[in-house]
Amino acid sequence: MKYLLILLIALSVGCSTTKKDEESANKVSSTFLGGSIKVSYTKDGQFDFLTSTANAPVTSQLPSARDEAVTVATIKARRQISEFISTEVQSERFISSVSNSLQNSEVDSKNTNSSNNSKIAYEVRENIKQKSTAILQGTFVETEQLDSNSGLIVVTVRAGRKESDLAKSIKQSVSK
Repeated sequence: MKYLLILLIALSVGCSTTKKDEESANKVSSTFLGGSIKVSYTKDGQFDFLTSTANAPVTSQLPSARDEAVTVATIKARRQISEFISTEVQSERFISSVSNSLQNSEVDSKNTNSSNNSKIAYEVRENIKQKSTAILQGTFVETEQLDSNSGLIVVTVRAGRKESDLAKSIKQSVSK
């Protein structure tokens, strides 16, 4: 019985690792605005998540200075997401960047098709536009770090499909 349990656990871990590897092999990401925005999506055009990184200086030695810097950096990162969705996603540069990222991800498989990559890029754009409100409402601080050399707080804000679905379900459960 003990050996059977160990075998089942080993098989489940092996299967979940394979599934995770397949999912990550299907994902592609593109960076925008000098690397401060990263968009992740699947090779079939489904938006997965985006991150925005911003920083703010810690202006004093007061205990509240770090919290204030985190707040400022978080607001900057969220503003970057909002501006990105309203301007950059609408541009042809967005389509070009996504198409290039898809092409680079397919170099190993020799399965490059620029017209297909362009269609996928337009689909990613549509996914982001349709979910823009949910994306903006579902943002959260993923990481915050203090760079002691420069005195800057670096904050990464994340928003994605899973986070917006979670926020929607929480909102529905609270309203009941």
